[in-house]
Order: sequence, then structure tokens, then C-alpha cells
Amino acid sequence: MRREKEKIAVLVRAIPEKGKRNGEGHAVGVTGINEDGELLRLYPLRFRYGEGLVDFKKNDLLEVTVTRPENDMRWESRKVLDYVNLEKPAKDREIKDFILPLVTSLEKLNVERASLGVVKPELLDIEVKINSLEAFDRQQYFDMMGDFLEKGEKAGMPVEIKYIFRCEGEEACRGHKIVLLDWELNEAVRNIVRGDKEPLAVKRKIREQLFDHLKGKELYFIMGTHFIYGTWLITGVFCPEKESVNQRSIFDFRQKRTVTEMNKGKQEHPVLNR
Repeated sequence: MRREKEKIAVLVRAIPEKGKRNGEGHAVGVTGINEDGELLRLYPLRFRYGEGLVDFKKNDLLEVTVTRPENDMRWESRKVLDYVNLEKPAKDREIKDFILPLVTSLEKLNVERASLGVVKPELLDIEVKINSLEAFDRQQYFDMMGDFLEKGEKAGMPVEIKYIFRCEGEEACRGHKIVLLDWELNEAVRNIVRGDKEPLAVKRKIREQLFDHLKGKELYFIMGTHFIYGTWLITGVFCPEKESVNQRSIFDFRQKRTVTEMNKGKQEHPVLNR
């Protein structure tokens, strides 16, 4: 298999999974964007389980050695052979510049048969289903989430969160209800569960933090399809710092891009060439 090196900015850290070969260690997947402005699904980035042992986070720049996976036909997927954290995290505004040209709708992504994409949601509601308030140990919590990914909803995550939303600017969108798998937001949920065992109070706090707090903010969902079932998942949430109240709608911005700007977007991004 041909090996290639890519510089990518991390948009999403996926849920850690146990090593499949000998059960030792863990691996995490990443959704990132490369120098050509392409979304890539990268797996596995291996690590030993424990506090602080994943040596990268959102916005970090990684140099990865990749090849095509043998068992994943989704064209955006890459198998990671090695990686190095370049220790040069991008700022929110730089990440926003990366993803603005990619914002679309699930309806268009389905037509394109894509398995990764970015949408700007119009949040309508949040659905919280509590399956267990006992699994608040980090490894146990994420192992249960890993079972959910492998076995589907029959396995049940400790707390299942689904956003109900429309794709902003898409007339054909009739609304979606999709499960949230963002690692950082699920960490927030785990901390709520660790501190409160009353189901109604847990649901209220989750709604306050993951819906009420986010509803008024500029928000983007990083979407990915399930490896087995092909259904869409919210794999990451990007909420950049608020800019000027006079900023243009993202769809106005995309419509006004010139051919020159579009060609520039395909060239190496300066942030990835520091």
C-alpha cells in the first residue's frame, strides 16, 4: 500500500476504543482537514489509556503518515501508521476559515454520497435518554459508547443525546434527529452524571449546557456516517468565539466566493505551513 504524509488540523477526536488485536491500549479516530481543504477520517491513532495520555486535542496540527484502509471503502478514510503533534494549534478563526467553504446540508451530502461533511444547524430541540447513571468512570463510560457504535442502539449508551435541527439555508431540509458522539460534550455529560444521580436534574443540566447555552451561538456540526449502518452521526461540534454582530451569513459568504478564491482554497493553507 502506498504511504503518504499529510498535515491536518484536528476538528474531531472520536470516542476512544479498546485495541482490537490484544485488548491492550486504546485507539482514537480523528476527523481533520488537510492542506487541500479536504475532510479526512483518520484511524487509528493509538495511545495508552489514562488521564492526559491522548497527546492532541481539537485545533491541534498533526503530521500523519497514512495509507488507504483495506476494510473501509469510504473515500475520505485513511489508515494512520504514525503521527506527530506539531505543537502549533490553530486558532478558532483559522479553523473557521478552513470549514466555511465546506458548509453544506445533509441533503446535498446524501446526493454526493459523501461520508463526512459540515453543516450549520438551526437547533430546534434536544432529546436526552438516560440508560444508566452508574457508568461515570471514564473508561467504563466510553467502553459503553464503543459498544453502541459497534452494535447500534440495542447496546445503549449511558446517556443518549440527539439534536433535532434543520440545515440552515437548505430549502429541501425537513429536519433531522441525530445522535451526538462529540467526545468533549460527552465528557461534559459524564461530569454531570458523576455529580448528580437524579434523572430529571441530569436531564435539566444537560439541556442547559448542550442546548440552551449553544442555541444562541454560532454553531457547526461535523458530520460522519456510521461505518456499518451508513447513518449520519454528529461526530463533533465546532463553536467559534463570537465575532462582530455585522458578520455575514455563512451562505452569503459562500455564494460570493470568486473563482480565484475557490482555487486558493485548494492550495496549501498558510496555517498548515507554519
